[in-house]
Amino acid sequence: MTAQPARVVASLLLLAGGFVVAVTGLAIALAHVLVDAGMQVTQADAALLADLMGILPLLVAFALITIAAAVGLLAGYSWAAPVALASALVAVTVGGFGLLLMVIGRDPFVPVASPSSVADGLGIVAVFTTVYLLVIVALAAARPPRTSISGATA
Repeated sequence: MTAQPARVVASLLLLAGGFVVAVTGLAIALAHVLVDAGMQVTQADAALLADLMGILPLLVAFALITIAAAVGLLAGYSWAAPVALASALVAVTVGGFGLLLMVIGRDPFVPVASPSSVADGLGIVAVFTTVYLLVIVALAAARPPRTSISGATA
């Protein structure tokens, strides 16, 4: 069975997104180890790291599910498309909410916002959200056409 081009695109985007989320999780874990070992950080950074440690299991789970869905799409498993769609919907929802918070000035990741930190944050979250939005579009394009009861395409 050959993979449809749209499924391949969705899979590659999911692999990229899952890899970035996994590396982010690794960076958070390493930062926590360094801070616990005595690395000096500001109180605000320590508080942010503590908050991020609380969601680290969710980040790791999301990365693993996303990567599994990407591999499943490439291999042609029937379970992969719904899992890929669900993970992409979660990412777009969280990303959209994050963008909304940053635009209205409630950036959860910056204790004191500066113009450069806001621009960087908006850019990162916008790209992340767009990647997963493109996954949804690619999955929609890969769906087989609907047929009527008589077998004709609708």
